[in-house]
Amino acid sequence: MAGNNERLLLIQLKRIGDFILTAPAVAALRAAKPEAEIVAVVPAAVAGLAGCCAGLTRVLPYRSHRPNLHTWASIAAGAWDACADFAGTDRTAFMTRLSRARQRVGYEKFADTASKRMAYNHLSDAPVRELHTVDFHLALLEELGVSHACEPRQPCFQVPARVSKWTGVRLAEQGVHGPYAVIHPGTARAEKLWEPDRWAEVAACLVNEEKLPVVITGANDSIEREHLAALRRRLTVPVADLCGSLSLVQTAAVIAGAEMVLGVDSMAMHLAAMFERPQVVLFGPTNPFHWRPRHEAAVVVAAGGTGPLTAFEPKAAGAEMNLISTAEIINAMRALRRPPAP
Repeated sequence: MAGNNERLLLIQLKRIGDFILTAPAVAALRAAKPEAEIVAVVPAAVAGLAGCCAGLTRVLPYRSHRPNLHTWASIAAGAWDACADFAGTDRTAFMTRLSRARQRVGYEKFADTASKRMAYNHLSDAPVRELHTVDFHLALLEELGVSHACEPRQPCFQVPARVSKWTGVRLAEQGVHGPYAVIHPGTARAEKLWEPDRWAEVAACLVNEEKLPVVITGANDSIEREHLAALRRRLTVPVADLCGSLSLVQTAAVIAGAEMVLGVDSMAMHLAAMFERPQVVLFGPTNPFHWRPRHEAAVVVAAGGTGPLTAFEPKAAGAEMNLISTAEIINAMRALRRPPAP
């Protein structure tokens, strides 16, 4: 690839959480190629958050069931030096081929048809089932000559000061003026939800015993709405309820400023991991080996266990979320706030 004027196209059209876990790869690529123009094609729903990704020069939003003429034209006319497809779908393979980049990289795992294989001239054989998702994304960079990529020490996202200020005002309006905890109980998959009455007990412990105000965040969409309504009915302490009132970037700002974040395996927990906030994450049907936060201030609790999980295996059976007790989560958050003396 040529010098300082490289133009690199990254394609990630999977879910919000997948995009967030691609951010370390973006940061690693930026560190390796500080002068390059790095452009990302992302779902329109995450375009605002992608704009906070420090390594990106520009974002091309893709809206489902829309013509997306500007995005398609930008891909076709980009004169790209390289294109990396992190998603591996039929659509993203076509985008990769359309880019006509000199280097077009994807995953062997996803290149399962002849038409897909024609889109790439380099394929990564990274084993998706044997790697954390962040490492799986980093592995693709090796096909671009970015070897031994590692996660950056600085946060991958930089929330604009104006957004942080705005969320601070919103929290103050809700009576939150100092340190606070975030509970993000929602998720896109119903089987990952934890019982509302148990979240209510955790909130009560935070407010009454830990003296830490609670902020509840969430999308409040069709999957989460009933669950959040049940949680509101069971709450016995006042909370700052911001569900359904924040953009993704505003949610990131609230999480970035939290003293502690609690939730199930979801995009909010991935954001907390990117900001390295102290967090307690609940896993049930999904394997924490692939999706867990890996910083030191994170506690992983898996259904069917007897406490915080410290050993992770690529193959692990899932379990129902109701096997996680309230006591496990309360003990985990207390341990985070009062770590044992050295």
